[in-house]
Amino acid sequence: MLELYYLEEADSICSNRVLMTLSEKNITEWTPRKLVLLNRDQFKEDYLKLNPKAQVPTLVHNGIPIRESSIICDYIDNLKPEIPLKPEDLADIAHMREWIKDSDESGYQATASINFVTKFRLEIPIKKMEERWKKVTDIERLHRQQSCVYEGLDSPYVLRAVGAWDRIFEKMDQILSDGRPWIMGDQFTLVETSFAPFIKVLEMLRLLDVWLEDRPNVNRWWKTVTSRSSYIKLEEYPGQSKDDSAPHAKAGAQVSSKVKELLENYRKIMPSVGYKK
Repeated sequence: MLELYYLEEADSICSNRVLMTLSEKNITEWTPRKLVLLNRDQFKEDYLKLNPKAQVPTLVHNGIPIRESSIICDYIDNLKPEIPLKPEDLADIAHMREWIKDSDESGYQATASINFVTKFRLEIPIKKMEERWKKVTDIERLHRQQSCVYEGLDSPYVLRAVGAWDRIFEKMDQILSDGRPWIMGDQFTLVETSFAPFIKVLEMLRLLDVWLEDRPNVNRWWKTVTSRSSYIKLEEYPGQSKDDSAPHAKAGAQVSSKVKELLENYRKIMPSVGYKK
């Protein structure tokens, strides 16, 4: 029996990773356990027994909890090997995991910082955020969120986030320059399900073009990713930015010029990052 504790929201990047992977694997027999972040469901006693860090999502398979979204996605892939989301070659698997590690370490923090400094900061009262922070046990996460909320676009985490996505997109553009359809070549893999929900948030904020304006290969790849049914299903969840009056779109519009300025400054002080497989 599969149970998934998750957030059904447009910008729930880690939950959406798992939902996209389940869809790609054509696994339909699972029990949804929806949590509401603003209700602090992740801090309730029953959930903390499954996930002591109060992180979402958590997969429960036959009573055994599986935590961390990238680990959950890998676990799901192994449940149904006839629809593989991993390459067969061991070296390719290693390279795939390198990409996923980058999405976990850089992509996640960059997206979370940008989301906090835009939609969260503009929509959620600081007092409510401060009440929420009392339950956060990860000191790095707490400091990042507080810096983004209190310092706004002047937070060093924002410049770091802008630079992180510039490096990731440049690496992607270079590896896709040989015409391959997917990051790992001809096969759609966990690399796509790892990155797509993160990039989706940048698109909802109407900020994605800041990085993709001069990266035709990533634009081509992204157009193909967003045409897959597993991604389209994510568009059905609440909170989508269907037009420019939507919350994410309005929040992004207020900071787009500053984000462009930060990107220009980052490129001046940092050397270009090349990548070869």
